[in-house]
Amino acid sequence: MKQAYLKTEMSQHEMILNQMGGHVKIIKGIMCYVKFNVKDIDVEYVYHINNVNNYFLQRISPYPMNIGTYANKDEILTVIKHDITQFENASNSTIFEKFINTNKRFADTGRHFEDLYLYYNIPHEMFKKLNDSLDEIDDYIKNHTIQSKRIYFEKDPDTL
Repeated sequence: MKQAYLKTEMSQHEMILNQMGGHVKIIKGIMCYVKFNVKDIDVEYVYHINNVNNYFLQRISPYPMNIGTYANKDEILTVIKHDITQFENASNSTIFEKFINTNKRFADTGRHFEDLYLYYNIPHEMFKKLNDSLDEIDDYIKNHTIQSKRIYFEKDPDTL
């Protein structure tokens, strides 16, 4: 695409979003797409480098996940390196594909939940039951970090 076309397209988007009440800030930079293959599973990332050298990283496959914002290229390269190493390590499990599919289900469930509350009036008791179920899953995961043998030591878990 030609640069002039992209600028025109961006201006149209900005105008429409402003008319909708949004406040648009155009961030110039470079979008990068990276793909690895781990035991026939594609592990894909996109990240954006903006003009103040902030990097916003997302894993898009095998399931979508916002990974974070980083201050420099060394940080983003380290994060991707660890992520791929962890996938390679996890791929040694006999149920690796089942883990991937379960994580996809979690991502799909997040979208289903969003559609539920955006499109329907949810009774308080139903919301409470969903929240209680999430507490149970969270507790179950955390309890298994205590009961399971740790297999990756190059860095500590980000959330547990």
